[in-house]
Amino acid sequence: MLGAVILATGCGQSGNPVPPPPVATKQTVSAPTGTVQQKTDEGALLYSYHPGTRRDPFTPIIIKEEKKQIAGAKTPLERYPISEFKLAGIVWGALGYRAMLEGPDGKGYFVRQGSIIGPNRGVVKRITEKSLVIEEKFKGPTGEMNRKEIIIEMHSKQEGTP
Repeated sequence: MLGAVILATGCGQSGNPVPPPPVATKQTVSAPTGTVQQKTDEGALLYSYHPGTRRDPFTPIIIKEEKKQIAGAKTPLERYPISEFKLAGIVWGALGYRAMLEGPDGKGYFVRQGSIIGPNRGVVKRITEKSLVIEEKFKGPTGEMNRKEIIIEMHSKQEGTP
């Protein structure tokens, strides 16, 4: 019974402590430099931030340039990743080289130098007797344009297979 009385009365402090009143502040942003300062009404400086040449921490590191296109405007070659295409054959003649790609949908597509392929808009740069070279451009983390070459080689039939 004594324990219940002690718990009911508490430790001797009556009521909750009163928090201090909030300090009124003013925040100013300098447009050309991007400097942010926060001051009290009395003019005391609470906070100051100078970004200088630092990048904005809320912008993405890798910037994808996506052009707004109608969803149905992409060709079948642009809908699938380059890694899902197989080089089925290469034809050459008076008009130059043409490559036949087999897509993941089982259909065949003819491409020539300058054709656009893949969702990242890779361009066919070179077609040789046994391979196809595609170049993709992308922006790196620092904003510079990088290039990546993807080579698709034709697989030769192995001995003993039909």
